[in-house]
Amino acid sequence: MRFNPNPEGGNNERDSRYPYEDMLKSYDKSTYAWQPDMEDKILRVSKSSVGTFDWCQQQYFLEKILGMRGDEQDYHIRGSNVHDAVEYWWKAIEDVIEDVWQLVRENKREQATTLCIEALPVPPSPYIFGEVEQLHLWVKWQMDRLHTYPKEVDISTIRRRWFPVGNESEVHGARIVTSSDGTDIPIHMKGYIDRIFLDDDEAGIVLMELKTGKWKDRKRADMRAEMQFYRMMLEHSQHMEFLPVSGWGWEFPGGGINGGDGPLWDYESVTGPGGRYAPKTVEKRLQKLVDAHLTGEFTPAPLLKKYDTFKCEWCDFMHECPFWKVDVNEDS
Repeated sequence: MRFNPNPEGGNNERDSRYPYEDMLKSYDKSTYAWQPDMEDKILRVSKSSVGTFDWCQQQYFLEKILGMRGDEQDYHIRGSNVHDAVEYWWKAIEDVIEDVWQLVRENKREQATTLCIEALPVPPSPYIFGEVEQLHLWVKWQMDRLHTYPKEVDISTIRRRWFPVGNESEVHGARIVTSSDGTDIPIHMKGYIDRIFLDDDEAGIVLMELKTGKWKDRKRADMRAEMQFYRMMLEHSQHMEFLPVSGWGWEFPGGGINGGDGPLWDYESVTGPGGRYAPKTVEKRLQKLVDAHLTGEFTPAPLLKKYDTFKCEWCDFMHECPFWKVDVNEDS
């Protein structure tokens, strides 16, 4: 069962409260189903649409171009429930943070953690897809962060440094992507950044992504690409109130499920190798995406040289796709 405790109902496709009217006008002109002959439309791009395209272009075509919807899976529900609960928690914890911080100062960690866990929303019927375990571990990670601050720090510093400055922040950006044949294609980027924090020097911001699936170290490059997409959105947006991105990270509280390597909380500075290579990765993916829209060719994953049947076995559109059982080794 899905449960969203947030009064506004969570992420809307277009939030009328977004303060930058020019960006909303650009968004209203955009569509995932963009074709070159649409003179009054531009291509809409989100982190998830780029990820879907990179995973399987046929899945992208079915979902984004044709507007088909796959069957909702357990992991979809778990992901939505955990994200909505965490969004709610950061608002609810504001009411008890003074008590929590006082308990931390008194070295009463267990009591402080209990108070934080009690701030989590309670669904009308119990969670059934492992949400509780992930949420409790996630809260303990936030307590680990809180305990890094010196006990003489006042509550105003905790509010400024420990709390996010952005909680499920809606961001829009607009830019030009040049195709492989040199055609300039305007795109509109839109997405929600899970959390935005001030860095330790308060001179930059740290982007944080929450995931409820399994963690494998091979996912690191993809996570860097996701975070770079967010960084790019901010750079091409009107969010002048945000400082430069100095770091990013990801949280996998359920990282050990389905054979994963285990729960993981990770952080990287953008000055490291990941921050240097991620921009090139995202630019290449965006160029491939606009190339496909210009040519109308969306190659299914089974027809690619580097094909893993795992992609098809976990695809929401497996039964609608004519390609998923193609034998790529069969002579044509």
